[in-house]
Amino acid sequence: MDGKLVQFDGAAALPPITAVGGKGYSLIRMRREGLPVPPGFVLTVDFFEPWTAAITASKLWREFLDAPPEEMTDRAAALPSLAGDLSFDKDQARLVGEALRQLEDFPLFAVRSSSPEEDLAGASFAGGYETILGASRDTLESAVRRAYASCLEPRVFVYKRQ
Repeated sequence: MDGKLVQFDGAAALPPITAVGGKGYSLIRMRREGLPVPPGFVLTVDFFEPWTAAITASKLWREFLDAPPEEMTDRAAALPSLAGDLSFDKDQARLVGEALRQLEDFPLFAVRSSSPEEDLAGASFAGGYETILGASRDTLESAVRRAYASCLEPRVFVYKRQ
């Protein structure tokens, strides 16, 4: 639509994996090649820029970054709470609303993470973030927030550091 959301069935060229993550890229590619993947869409890294900016501007984030290694896990424990106050801004809500109108026949959705860091040459983050199944239109924003917040979990930071 505008670089912040990519439809599985979109006519545009495949997005870069750095924009949609490994899982998102694979789902888009498989759907476009005619494999039995349900219709859907991917919210890109750019979609989440307002949320990421809010979190990285916070005092808790700065305290986490400045923490000595032995305190990082404890400091990271407070980070998921930062996502609790996030909500779609007008542009995000418009994009998701437009995408959902194209999926009128589907009452429930799976919300999956797809990090650009997910499938690196030397590490895999697959399964590290939360998946929410059975999200309705009314609970979709909350499900997206929960999946996003899972990238802030201490276990994720510990795994990445290792």
